[in-house]
Amino acid sequence: MDSPSLSRDTSGDTDSSSTDGSTSGGSIRRKGVPYIPSYMDLTNGPEPCVVCSDAATGYHYRCMTCEGCKGFFRRTIQKNLKYHCKWNGNCVIDKTTRNQCQECRFQKCVRVGMATDLVLNERQRKAKRKLIEENRERRKRDNIKGLRLDTPDNVPEHMSDRDRSLIADICGAYEATRIKAPNIRFPLPEYDTSQTSEAEAWQQLAEVMTPSIVKVVEFAKGVPGFVQLNVDDQILLLKSCCMEVMCLRAACRFDARTQALILPNGLTVHKSALHKGSLGVLVEPIFEFALGLAKLELDQTEVALLAAVLLMQSDRSGLKEPEAVEKLQDAILGAYKRYIAENRPHQPVHWAKVLMKVTDLRTISTRHAERVLCVRLESKGDIPPMFLEMFRENETDKS
Repeated sequence: MDSPSLSRDTSGDTDSSSTDGSTSGGSIRRKGVPYIPSYMDLTNGPEPCVVCSDAATGYHYRCMTCEGCKGFFRRTIQKNLKYHCKWNGNCVIDKTTRNQCQECRFQKCVRVGMATDLVLNERQRKAKRKLIEENRERRKRDNIKGLRLDTPDNVPEHMSDRDRSLIADICGAYEATRIKAPNIRFPLPEYDTSQTSEAEAWQQLAEVMTPSIVKVVEFAKGVPGFVQLNVDDQILLLKSCCMEVMCLRAACRFDARTQALILPNGLTVHKSALHKGSLGVLVEPIFEFALGLAKLELDQTEVALLAAVLLMQSDRSGLKEPEAVEKLQDAILGAYKRYIAENRPHQPVHWAKVLMKVTDLRTISTRHAERVLCVRLESKGDIPPMFLEMFRENETDKS
């Protein structure tokens, strides 16, 4: 597999900074400015490249390196280049001398842990990028085509008894299926980046998430009207929202004081350790979401209703009876909007901010789906069946 940030970093094979002006992860990459992943702590300045000590731009081929060493290592493997040291084979490699001896530079790359097996050949790179682009465009079309995050026109401005009953049922279902993390918190083990593959990281994540998936299914069954939907639509809605709801619940367990996410089994993931191992790459987007969610200061009712909104999305591709889903979606959105109007009368933009979190969570789910596609394409290890099923392309009814 290529480096964890490659799907977001498509810089050319040069030792200079990237000149790709594309967007990545919601941030615009300006010309001449390389993409800097959000997991990097720049409080005390740039982290050093483990090969030449220049400013690192991210985690490439399992090591924190600069753009120059990343590109040099990739070119060497892809082109099967052979070098020879003119001196004693023990040249000092730093920012100023790295171009003087290619043999010693490459040997240092290998010595510090850069993985040759993670470099894609040209065929794999093209196939990977094509899959990612096709998947991204499809999801973009689906979102534009059917995403409805606003309430219908001509709805009451105040909560009705029906609204209150609906909200009570949703809150009850959410609370009954919320996983309470143990009081005793153990630190997350330090994963050896030279030993843990991304496929193994997915397996570790699957083991942590399995109990949460069961709870999401139970929650959905408690949302009024869900079990009356077409059975195939129930399954599709659950598959589509499962990662989003789990990310929401994980974000609600974010500890701002310690900058840590508390996992369902009581383990903690600290933001400072996100660059250590493939698991960090998978969890990092949830961290960013958690930081933004904490600023909204949602109460438990708002969180429960947000989870219900994620479940009941009538634009999910492949629904057999989208109108039935849309009817339930409108009821939940209407009740949610009126709840906010009643409880936050002096925060007129709060509703819009909440709806933006739906988009954020769907983006996170898309990024995870892209990672699954990459691992499947490169065949570097088995992806847990749970994730293959969760992110499998929804099949439409062809009858």
